[in-house]
Amino acid sequence: MELKNKGSYFFKRTVSFRSLGFLAACIVAVLLASCASVPEDMMISTATEEETRAVEKVAQDLAYLDGTSLLGNTDVAAAAQLLEEIEESLENPNLSAQLQAQLVAFRGRVNLILGDKRAARTNYQEASSLSQGELQAEILALRLGLIDGVEKIVIGRSQQPYITLEKALANYKQENYLEAVAQFDEAFISLDESYRQAYGQLRENAWLLRDISSSTDKNMRDLLKQDSITLAQMVDLIQGQGDLLYKYTGSKKVEANQALRQIKNQGLFYSINSWTDVEALTQETVLTRSLAARFLWNLYNDRRGTLGNPPKYSHQFVSLGSPIQDVPLGSPDFDAILGCIEKEFMELPDGMNFYPENPMSGMDFSESIKRIR
Repeated sequence: MELKNKGSYFFKRTVSFRSLGFLAACIVAVLLASCASVPEDMMISTATEEETRAVEKVAQDLAYLDGTSLLGNTDVAAAAQLLEEIEESLENPNLSAQLQAQLVAFRGRVNLILGDKRAARTNYQEASSLSQGELQAEILALRLGLIDGVEKIVIGRSQQPYITLEKALANYKQENYLEAVAQFDEAFISLDESYRQAYGQLRENAWLLRDISSSTDKNMRDLLKQDSITLAQMVDLIQGQGDLLYKYTGSKKVEANQALRQIKNQGLFYSINSWTDVEALTQETVLTRSLAARFLWNLYNDRRGTLGNPPKYSHQFVSLGSPIQDVPLGSPDFDAILGCIEKEFMELPDGMNFYPENPMSGMDFSESIKRIR
């Protein structure tokens, strides 16, 4: 009995070990099979990520093109390059229908920027057939005027920033600048930084124009939007925003040529640092940043009774040299430029250079006038 029991015990143990060995072999086989499939799964995942990144890159390039175009500077070469980039991406046979729809909608946006509305409409129809309700196709339809208002677009929560951006652009076009600023800022919080870079100048323009609305005098709105203004337009801007010139115009608004003659006679265009021929300045003379600084600094000092004071800044920096890279110590407007920078009537666009020969925009000059009051 004892031997039999021992044999039975040994048999049970043998079977148990064999079962465990078989089970272990199965587990190893499963693991090996799983491991063998991992690279393929990873390749599929990676390929999808790469495709998504490629489409995102197109979206970012389109944002740049769209932003510059809305500012009135369509980059035709960049548009042609972007169309090639889109076609290349569409050649990928593994691209999902949704990504295809986005790319085709982007192509439509580029065609619309280039003025080919018929091609853009065809692109919209193709994008919609690929993925019904695709956001980018709906945005294209909005731009084409096929959708009456951005609020008609049905979206998910994650897509809200793109709609907020469209609302900002719509308000900008309608000259509702204060609303546009708020919506630009809201959209930029969630969107990629490239969108801020692409549409940031529009946002800054809206901020500068925030005090005017569609009810503001049309001539004033047009002047504020000018990238470059003449001396006559400069006078119109000043007279349209207050009484800064009343001292020279008999306490009333006068024709631009008359006001310009008066302020020239009062010495507001004379350089502080050297002789200047003010008679060469006419109504059609473009207001450069250096000429604007000269006028603003003289106006500021004339209001304070210090117009005849000797140069200040050129004496301070005679042994140090100019602190502004593109304004040498010998510049006829050295003192005026440094004075305007110190008083914050004007600024260094990049923190180092003044760009004295660049034209003064209507908005920038308007801001300077506000600060000098």
